Amino acid sequence: MKKNTRRSFLKNSSKTMAAGLVFSHLPVFSNISINGQQKIKLGLVGCGGRGTGAVFQALIASKSVQLVAMGDVFQHELDNSFQLASKDFTSQIDVPSERQFLGLDAFKYVIDSCDAVILATPPAFRPDHFEYAIKSGKHVFMEKPLAVDAPGYRKVIAMGELATEKKLNVVVGLQSRYELGLNEMVSKIHNGAIGEIVSADVYYNVGKATVYPRKPNQTELEYQISNWHYFNWLWGGQLAGQAIHQIDVINWLKKGFPVKASGMGGRAMLEGADNGEIFDHHYAEMEYADGTKLHIQCRQMDNCSNRMGFNVQGTNGRADERLQIFDAKGDVVWRYRDKDDASGSQIEQDVFIGAVLGNRDYVNNTLYGAESTMTTIMGRMAIESGLMIDLKKAKASNLNLVPTQFSWDMKMPNAPLADGSYVVPKPGISVL
Repeated sequence: MKKNTRRSFLKNSSKTMAAGLVFSHLPVFSNISINGQQKIKLGLVGCGGRGTGAVFQALIASKSVQLVAMGDVFQHELDNSFQLASKDFTSQIDVPSERQFLGLDAFKYVIDSCDAVILATPPAFRPDHFEYAIKSGKHVFMEKPLAVDAPGYRKVIAMGELATEKKLNVVVGLQSRYELGLNEMVSKIHNGAIGEIVSADVYYNVGKATVYPRKPNQTELEYQISNWHYFNWLWGGQLAGQAIHQIDVINWLKKGFPVKASGMGGRAMLEGADNGEIFDHHYAEMEYADGTKLHIQCRQMDNCSNRMGFNVQGTNGRADERLQIFDAKGDVVWRYRDKDDASGSQIEQDVFIGAVLGNRDYVNNTLYGAESTMTTIMGRMAIESGLMIDLKKAKASNLNLVPTQFSWDMKMPNAPLADGSYVVPKPGISVL
């Protein structure tokens, strides 16, 4: 986790304001100080690495934040997160054993105990956790993606609207929207720095995720949650779980979302038992309403060339993830050079905590977070079915990947076959 002090963030925020850069989707940076005496009772649902990192950043954002409740389905995750937080933020931690909740319903007890909650479980659970939090009147920071299927997307949209009615602040963990350098580059592109955008490319080519071997007496649900990156119902696939960051940047640049998608993918390296059902490579071609094409390539294979980024082609030049703009000849005409900015992940927590304290404008990221999530869902549907999928059809789909009821000994709808392998989607055969 990139370490950033409040002092460095204030310095960079002041510098940004001095340059005259006001980003319309962010609360005003001049109101950066969080000095309120009010205590925010914060809860954490999902105590893995991302949840723990988000808690650290929320505690850094203001001394007014007090972590009061934590919940997870695994004891070791909860214990590790609690120990790390207690070590570094002793005065801001008040999580006695009676507010350390374990189990599939732990989220309810955490949410009932706090004013604001961080939702950082695998995304399959996000819609239900978000619903419970908003209906309970709690402010929410939630990690991306926000759902893995269309029914989940529709629930998130509805709860986002309810959050607006209740004036509950919601920040989504698409941290690129909060990176200062990227904000400056997007502003320049919106002002014509590369002309009209004609196409874009997204890359998320990385190695395979860790496999956690089965343990004695472990139920199938326990195993799948432990290896959630290998199951579509838990992760939503690589477009949703990883490439969504770059996809969201392109949607931000385009001020809209793709209206149809086609694609292809499969498994070249993953095979046999304990490798779930996901594809290990994906390609999608998406089209915006104005005809602009977005090309997405994703891969999870070891010993291959890696890249996480994007390229945006305009009529007069192009730009990429290294925060540089090129003219039509290929010469660099602008590059963001400030290297000591606070991370986007820290800034989004400053925004969230500041809004909850009332020191910043009201914020609700649900809409763009849900719509970019829907972009990835539409892409997975196109890749796994082999069909051209339009956005209206994707949003209307009633295919629910997530079980409606959970228990540790439940019969899983995607249980492994006799040889330990799982049924993998087949283009041309899989039902949407």
